[in-house]
Amino acid sequence: MNPGSKGWTAVAQITASKVLSQMRASGFVDLHDNIVRFLNALALEVGSAVASGNPPPGLPMTIRGVTWYSMAVFDDPVFFNYSIYPDELQIRVCDLIWVITTD
Repeated sequence: MNPGSKGWTAVAQITASKVLSQMRASGFVDLHDNIVRFLNALALEVGSAVASGNPPPGLPMTIRGVTWYSMAVFDDPVFFNYSIYPDELQIRVCDLIWVITTD
């Protein structure tokens, strides 16, 4: 999501990337852009938490030795899980869920 960056970055894994692409293709460009900005800001926040020894945002759950953090995006119909890879200075986003409601 941030090619060429030297700091913490957010990487969307295949499933999350497909959902983001579908968002844009369905005409929800502003939502797509908001989510990308949110994830990039989250990567910076996670990096600060790791550096200071504080817990990162989200509800932690460990699956097969990997700790994932579940989060909802405030005021947007999106939920996701991410994991932290400090050696690569990145978070990896998977299971991005976009809830579409109809009136």
